[in-house]
Amino acid sequence: MTNRARPTLPTAQILAAAVASMVAATNAAGQTVLPDSFFAGRPAFSHAEQPASPASCGDIASQLPGSVPRDSRVDMAMIGAVTLIQTDGALWYVAVCSDPGVRVLCVTYSANDLKLGDRAVLRGGYSRQGSRHVMLDPCLASAE
Repeated sequence: MTNRARPTLPTAQILAAAVASMVAATNAAGQTVLPDSFFAGRPAFSHAEQPASPASCGDIASQLPGSVPRDSRVDMAMIGAVTLIQTDGALWYVAVCSDPGVRVLCVTYSANDLKLGDRAVLRGGYSRQGSRHVMLDPCLASAE
């Protein structure tokens, strides 16, 4: 029987950090990075997890891009009155804006005590679901 030394905590942390770096590099290398010109005239949009100026229900339609490359992440920030709030027990669905305008749905893990009619700020990964429907997933929802 041989005695093998178990990795010390610092060695385990170094290995974990190396694996995390490799995963991040692989994910980043596989995404299309959009040029800054894509965001010109679209203050509600930003590169992933970067700040943006929330759009209102009245001005979001003019900022919506025709398309976004499938392999890129674009975030959007939105502000408006909550028109829908539901849960399936694991996720929460918070929507702002109403017909005939563009409706925005936030898929999140917490509604942060929001209620129908509350003014909310939604921030998350942009996905166009139709001419008048946008989904933000992942998304954070909070009171204005």
